[in-house]
Amino acid sequence: MMNQMKSFKMLCLILSIIIMVSCNDKPIFNETHIKYQKNESLDSFATKIKDYYKLPGIAIALINKNEITDVVVKGKNKTINGTNLHLNSKFQIGSCGKAFTSFLVATLIEQGFIKWNTKLCDIFKDINIHPDLKNVTLKQLLSHTSGIREFSSDKEVFAVHKIIPEIEGNTTQKRKIFTKWNLEQESFYPVGEYHYSNAGYIIIASMLEEIFGMSYENLMKKNVFDPLNLKTAEFGYPFIKDDSQPYRHMFRDENNIGITIKENKRTPDEIFNPAGFISLSINDFAKFILVNKKLLNNEKTQFNKHVFKEMFKPVISIENGNEIALGWQIIYVNGIKTFGHTGTDKTIRAAMSINPKTDQAVVFATNIGDEISEIALVNVILELLHL
Repeated sequence: MMNQMKSFKMLCLILSIIIMVSCNDKPIFNETHIKYQKNESLDSFATKIKDYYKLPGIAIALINKNEITDVVVKGKNKTINGTNLHLNSKFQIGSCGKAFTSFLVATLIEQGFIKWNTKLCDIFKDINIHPDLKNVTLKQLLSHTSGIREFSSDKEVFAVHKIIPEIEGNTTQKRKIFTKWNLEQESFYPVGEYHYSNAGYIIIASMLEEIFGMSYENLMKKNVFDPLNLKTAEFGYPFIKDDSQPYRHMFRDENNIGITIKENKRTPDEIFNPAGFISLSINDFAKFILVNKKLLNNEKTQFNKHVFKEMFKPVISIENGNEIALGWQIIYVNGIKTFGHTGTDKTIRAAMSINPKTDQAVVFATNIGDEISEIALVNVILELLHL
């Protein structure tokens, strides 16, 4: 989730040039990556990826046309004294969760409660919203064009209570205080410019909580997790309650093996859940993407495609000719238009990508979040989606 714009820029670069160097600038992968051979099993490919990039664990699901055709989970939940990961292991997906927030908004639009152009001033009657921000819409918040401060760096995320000392109470109350603090100030950037903002998604959640009198987390469960039968989906870090679940790894030792992070390290406040703290099995992750792929392709689902298609429409173009939609990023790879998002808090890494040209999609997750894991992620997407 943190430094996501930096990660997105890096991803776009890596999609053009697959190269990796270590901290001391010595080549590690020397511009090579693992090929997905014709008739090779996904299990074999995932094993080669895990071993080559020395990932503690890896999970991949492949979608072809209207079904999830293969799911693989390999490796350990942590590098020392770890247990084997399995199909029900719950991986943190970082900012891929923004697509879930966008999907939640779409379900509530479909039900007639809100619109894509619902404004901040329509909802927060008790906040003295700065004139710069009064007319900011849900669509602008979802597309990072609201002018709101990012709250994406480590200093902002892990020190939010120092920046806004008055944040206290339950999660909904804290989100409202966070929202008030941001909205009573002038815009941090010109409204309409693209600046990746976790804060915008927190404010979206606060808007929904203000309307429904229900927490964002419960709204998500009621309108997204349950209807899509995502039984493993939850917020936060599952390993805190179940030590067989994937632990996090941020750095590597001298042998290039991930170093497990202690449970209480780098744990953000729950107000950030809407920006990217969903954990779920790789199969449930794939089920969510399959529904989105069908909506993107105008195929029949239980949802109103005319409402949900809005999520995939580009709002603004950014560098390299790529585009930003609502909770989704549109990336052109070798002239092919793909839809996806990546997620990382530097301790995990995840990605989802749809290739409409081949009618395929892939989801990826690993329990290490360094730059090597990003190369592995791109390797998987390029090979499995034939890019």
